[in-house]
Amino acid sequence: MTKNFERRRILDDVFDAFAILGRGNYVAVCDVKGNMIRYSPDAVELFGLPGEYVATEEVDRANFIHPEDIFNYMRMIKALKSGETQSYDIICRARMKDGTYAMIRFLGAVINDSDGKPEIIGGMMINEGLTESTDPVTLLRNQYGFFLDLAAAIELKRSCVVVLCGINKMSTINTEHGYPFGNSVLQQAGWLLQEAVGNEGTVYRMEGAKFAFLTETLSPEEVAVRYEKLRRAAQAGLPVGNVRQVLSINGGMIYFDGNGFDERTIYASLVFAYCDSKFYHNGKLVNYNGALGMNTHESLELLSDVRDCILMDCKGFSLHYQPVLDAETEQLTSIEALLCWHSERFGDVPPSAYVPVLERDYLFEELGYWILRRAMQDAMKLLPRKPSLLLNVNISPAQIVDDFLFEEIEKISKSVGFPLSNLCFELTQSCRLIEPEILRRIVRALKRKGVLCLIDDFGSGVASIDFLRDLSPNFVKLERDYIMNINDKPGNLQIVRHLSELATELGTKVCLKGVENAEVRETIKQFPIVNVQGNFYAEAVTLDEIATHYFGNP
Repeated sequence: MTKNFERRRILDDVFDAFAILGRGNYVAVCDVKGNMIRYSPDAVELFGLPGEYVATEEVDRANFIHPEDIFNYMRMIKALKSGETQSYDIICRARMKDGTYAMIRFLGAVINDSDGKPEIIGGMMINEGLTESTDPVTLLRNQYGFFLDLAAAIELKRSCVVVLCGINKMSTINTEHGYPFGNSVLQQAGWLLQEAVGNEGTVYRMEGAKFAFLTETLSPEEVAVRYEKLRRAAQAGLPVGNVRQVLSINGGMIYFDGNGFDERTIYASLVFAYCDSKFYHNGKLVNYNGALGMNTHESLELLSDVRDCILMDCKGFSLHYQPVLDAETEQLTSIEALLCWHSERFGDVPPSAYVPVLERDYLFEELGYWILRRAMQDAMKLLPRKPSLLLNVNISPAQIVDDFLFEEIEKISKSVGFPLSNLCFELTQSCRLIEPEILRRIVRALKRKGVLCLIDDFGSGVASIDFLRDLSPNFVKLERDYIMNINDKPGNLQIVRHLSELATELGTKVCLKGVENAEVRETIKQFPIVNVQGNFYAEAVTLDEIATHYFGNP
């Protein structure tokens, strides 16, 4: 009791000091050792907090901080509590009691104990202005209103159809005609969508040139009919000023029954369907129907589970490694980190069941950096025995465009002691959907830092040859299907020969993956390749198995 009283006294003394410095701003002080946070009364009232004194574990940060900001916020908290940083200054959207968001600047510092470890974290929460629920251009409800309404529908267990649609090449329209014209296009598109939905749903202006609508009365089939009419009207041209602006749009749809899902899981699935429409179906409406034989409900349950596990410090995730060998000597040259996830409910789940959806979810950044740190820690155990060993790690679109990418890479590398010259990022096929100039700039910056870059699934998907020329990667891995069926499908032999020779002539080393049997192994010896990978040589195994097989002991 005496100890708790002393901790409360320290907390109150520090709080009073910050309250004086705060000059009317909201104040929050955290006693790291006592696991207690004290908030100013006006903050409790504004944000609907449990009280002035709250146990740390009772603060639902995932609900308090906007989902798109929670990763950076939690990264700040971890850095403060670990002693990596002694101050903070970050702006996040914080949810108020009425469900809307305020732009809050969190500003403060750490007070260490006599051993130099964080004891008190305290500072101010400065209201930078409320985020209203109405878009000023179209006068529709905005994306914050969308998430508010979606969460309400989920809480009330209502069955809903939600659609996300967007205008292609809006940046080109703004560049060619100016932003006032572009705003008129958005207004016309919003009105057209509102007319299509009528009184049977709510229309929202989302980020950029995207819109959404939510309906509890229309069936998925009825929504699909209205979307197609909308798409044809956009293709015919919308009246803007004295011209008719022809538009192409994309759309993703999801139907959910309101049972047990959070709004971010549903939105992640919706974005996946939207991107599928944009990149692979020429704008036709794509209905999210689940993954790997699951129905929509099962798939949403799976995604909700995996997202919860990521938020719990990547619970249930682990890494296996597949060896990459020298094509001539068949000696180990690198290891590729492959993600594994075991769910208490679903068992062992392959990445293909959730990664394609989560790649566009903000949480995937956190999982991606967890993979990078764990893989570096594992590889460090092998480097003393093979200093030239490369570590191949897949990088997602969300990571590669993350503003903190280079900061995170350097921080993880420094803390683990892993040299960046031994790191090779494998750019997944979805990375090719990033704006080419942005991707080129990032890849060049990575290479300047000594990080090697590899284009995976070369020869398939979008603009592979252009990316080979423009990115000048260190390595390419050819599409697995070409190799696995090289002796069975006509033309595969010629395709592999052409692509491997082209890459080699441009100064890029070639790796052939998918080598599954001795016959394929013999066939590929005729090509100018550097590395091979596949189950004929070795399957993905644990780090200890790698160490035992290639170095004689774990």
